Amino acid sequence: MNYRSVLNARANNGQSSMAAELGLLAGFPSLCWLLLWAGINTGPWNLDLDNMSQSWSGYFNGIRAMFPLVVPFVWLFRGLLHNRTMLRRPTLAEGLWLYYGLVCCISTIYVNPWFDYAYWGFAYLGTFTAAEMFLESGLAIDRARELNRLSWLAAALILVTVAWIGRGQLLAQSSMGLSGSGFIERMPTVAGMPMSRESGVSRYAAIIALISFVQLWNSRPSSRVVWMAAFALSSYLVWTMQSRGSTFSFFVALSFVMIITGGWARRLGLGVAIALVGFYLMGEIPNETVHSLYLHATRGTQGQKLEDASGRTSRIFPLCWRTIQESPIIGYGWLADRRVIATDAQNGFLDSLLCGGFLGGSGFILGLLVAWVLLVRLLRVKSSLREPDRLVLIQVAAVMAFLTLRTIPENCAALFSVDFMIQLPALIFLGELDRQVKAGAAAHRSMRSRRVRADFVSPRSADVIN
Repeated sequence: MNYRSVLNARANNGQSSMAAELGLLAGFPSLCWLLLWAGINTGPWNLDLDNMSQSWSGYFNGIRAMFPLVVPFVWLFRGLLHNRTMLRRPTLAEGLWLYYGLVCCISTIYVNPWFDYAYWGFAYLGTFTAAEMFLESGLAIDRARELNRLSWLAAALILVTVAWIGRGQLLAQSSMGLSGSGFIERMPTVAGMPMSRESGVSRYAAIIALISFVQLWNSRPSSRVVWMAAFALSSYLVWTMQSRGSTFSFFVALSFVMIITGGWARRLGLGVAIALVGFYLMGEIPNETVHSLYLHATRGTQGQKLEDASGRTSRIFPLCWRTIQESPIIGYGWLADRRVIATDAQNGFLDSLLCGGFLGGSGFILGLLVAWVLLVRLLRVKSSLREPDRLVLIQVAAVMAFLTLRTIPENCAALFSVDFMIQLPALIFLGELDRQVKAGAAAHRSMRSRRVRADFVSPRSADVIN
């Protein structure tokens, strides 16, 4: 018996009743998690009572802005109600991100106005409490897997909603063909709240495309048409929205998925790459076509503007670093970039150092590093995992690759955001799966040890000894 069999036995023993499994996604913890998703794209400015009383949209957005504040209190009340004194021990990467959030909350204490910035700390920590409620309702590894799927479903619903609301404005004709560039100018608001930017739409689309691509290679033939359609439409949106960071991160993540998936996926990716290079060298692909694709992918940016990443490396990043050095220990608190340097930090690592200093920012950076160490370690043994875990592991790997690369030119998971709501479940899943693998291996070693002892002290050998 190998440790895969041990894992299956442990999982089967720990599974809840069928009724509980069917009611998981409709349960109270799921509702709390979705309420946090509903609070995305709001903020403390929506909690103005005068504004809420003036229109239905103001009231609706005010209610949504309350969700990130309500969820932590729900978790606390629920714990007191059920008299829970023991909490699940967080995984290492998850714990490091939690530590980062706590340090940022401490560094926000003296910020004025306090609530306008502490709100983001409540929202950030509230995500951990919602995840805790979700995982405590059953076997941790199974709940971690479902939490990721619930987040991907929420992202897909938001993408469909944005595409439906923005129909007719989402794409516009340009010199490079249909393009989503300028979508925020064509539709700046919807129902009194800011519309998602082009980079935001491409982020949703890239995540759904990556999840669909992995599912495509691991589903029944009858359902592959659906996953192929989801992948094709989402990939088309990534390309047409012309977000340079998302486009580059998406194609790198897609290549990474083909490599780790292996089999036909890897052969297909290698074959397409060789064919394209071969056609280009033979002159079958004109230079004008390559140049046109390059201009589209870079949104027409060339020269100095592209070399310095639209001012990031020449202006924004040096400004962030100088500001970090002025308060290197504990930082400036939540939303430090908007408050201290009056611009977006445009980098998740720099923003974490701005908010929490080296004391807190190191927790965010180390948490991401630990997650990647776990990911590499788990990918090495993915053939020994249960089928559901192996599938979600590859999907999590795709999401991690995309969002980690996107953290370099954008501020992603260092604050309460869509990226954080996607990446935190990924970290939790990697940690819980690593625990499960270690527990299975330990149980396997224990069984082997008992078998060896039993063989050594067998009835026949006992007679000889006597």
